[in-house]
Amino acid sequence: MDERALLEAWRGGDSEAGRQLITRYYAAIYRFFYGKAEPAACEDLAQETFEVVVRRRDAFRGDSPFRAYVYGIARFVLVAHIRRRQRHGKRFEPAEDSAIDPATEGSVTALFADRELEYIVVQALRSLPLDDQILVELKDWEGLTQAELAALFEAPQPTVARRLQRARTRLREAIERLVADPGLRDASVHGLDSCMQSIYGKLQAHLGRVREPEQ
Repeated sequence: MDERALLEAWRGGDSEAGRQLITRYYAAIYRFFYGKAEPAACEDLAQETFEVVVRRRDAFRGDSPFRAYVYGIARFVLVAHIRRRQRHGKRFEPAEDSAIDPATEGSVTALFADRELEYIVVQALRSLPLDDQILVELKDWEGLTQAELAALFEAPQPTVARRLQRARTRLREAIERLVADPGLRDASVHGLDSCMQSIYGKLQAHLGRVREPEQ
C-alpha cells in the first residue's frame, strides 16, 4: 500500500495502517536525531515526533510529501530540545547556531576516529548552523528533493536551493579550516561526495535496527 493510501486508512481508523506508516520512517527519524542530541535522548525525541504525528494526522493536508511533514515535526522537536538544554538563558537559533554540545560530541566523531577524512568531514558538518547541517544531511543521506526540503522549511524552492548551495560552501570552508595539510585538504574537499556516503553507511551500520515506537 502506498503512503497516501496508508494515511487515508489510518485516518479512517485503521491502526495497522498507522503502524506501517510510522515504521516506514522511524529508523530515519531516529537517525535524524543521532549526533544532534545526546544519545540517551534520541529514542525519546523520535517517540515525541511520532506522538505529534499521531495527534496531528488529520491536520496533514497532503499538499506536500508525508516524509517532509514528518521531518518538519522532527526539526521542531529537536530545536525545542536544544533550547531547553541551553544554560543561563543562552539563545539558540537554528539558522545561525550549531547543535554541537559536549554531551553529543563523542557519540558521532568516535565512530570515525580511525578514518581521518571522515572524521574531518563529520566535525565540519557538525560545526555548521543546525539548519545547514539538516539541509545537507537530508539531501545527501536521505535523498529528499528540493521540493520536499522546501515543504519542510516552509520556504520557496529557489530560497531552499540557495540555502543548500550556501550550506555546501560553508561545509567546504569548514573542512579547509580544520585541515592544515594542503594534500589532505584537497582530498577532503574533492572527495566530499564519496566521503559523505561512506559516513552515512557507517552510521546506518552502527545504529542497526532501532526499536519501533509503541502505538
